Amino acid sequence: MPSILTKKQVKTYGPRSISGWGTNALIRAEVRYDDECRNGHNTFAITGDIYIPGRRDIEAGGCLHKEIAEHFPELAPYIKWHLCSSDGPMHYVANAVYHASNRDCWGKLKGEPKQWETVISFGDNPIKHKFSRHSRFVKFLQEAKPHNERGGYDFEVLAIDYPKDNKDKYPFKPKYTFGGYDAKWHECPFDDEQEALDFLTALQTCNPKFTTVATAWGEGKERDLDSARVAAIWPEATDEELTSPDLAEKLAARLPKLLEQFQKDVESLGFVF
Repeated sequence: MPSILTKKQVKTYGPRSISGWGTNALIRAEVRYDDECRNGHNTFAITGDIYIPGRRDIEAGGCLHKEIAEHFPELAPYIKWHLCSSDGPMHYVANAVYHASNRDCWGKLKGEPKQWETVISFGDNPIKHKFSRHSRFVKFLQEAKPHNERGGYDFEVLAIDYPKDNKDKYPFKPKYTFGGYDAKWHECPFDDEQEALDFLTALQTCNPKFTTVATAWGEGKERDLDSARVAAIWPEATDEELTSPDLAEKLAARLPKLLEQFQKDVESLGFVF
C-alpha cells in the first residue's frame, strides 16, 4: 500500500555505555521514518551520537552504524534500510549501477575519448593549430566558401577596439578578426594584425584541413561490487549479476518485493508506513 506521508515519526534507543570514548561515555541511537526533509516522501534513517554527560559537545555523531550494531544489536537488521524511502533506496538504480561498473562519473571507460576539438593544419605540415577558446571561429572558417580563383579565403582583416567605456581605465590595444565574423574585442581570434594576415595567407595558399581530435579521455574506475550490493540492498547478489549488461533491468524487477520487505520491517518497529 502507499506510504502515509508523516511529518515526524522518531524512536530513540538508549543511552547505553560505550568504551573507548572517555569516562562514562554513552551512545544513543535514533530511528526515524518520516518526511523530515520535506521532499514529499518518507525516508528511513538510523543515526547515533556518542557523548559524555556534562560536556557541551558530542564526541561523535551521524551514521555510527558499526557502533549502533554493536551496542544495539536489535537494530542491526534495519541498518541496511538507512536512507531508503517509500520510493526505494536513494538513487537506487543509478548508485548501484555506478558502483558495479568500471565507468567513471562521466560514463566513460579508461582511455575512452570524452571531449573533442576541431583543429586546423596546412598541407603536409603535421602541426595542428588549436583555437580552443574560439570554437565558433573555427566553425565559421569551416562553413566559409572559397571566394577567389586560388580556392582560398578572401577575408578582410578588421581591427576591433577595446570598448570605449573602459578605454581610459584600461588602454588595451585593438584585437583582430576577419570580415564576416562578428566578434567583440575579447572574442577576437588574433592579438595583432600581422598574426591575422599570416593566418589568412595560410588559409589562402597552404591547403587548410580541418580535423576533429580528442582532447580529453575517460579515467574509468575499479568496480566496487560490495558498495553496489549496499546501494541496491542486495547482499546476496553475485558478481555475475552485478556485472551483467542488464543490471538496471534486474534492479527494477526486484524493487517491488524489496519495498514489500521494507514496509514489513518499518511496521515491525512500530512505525506507521
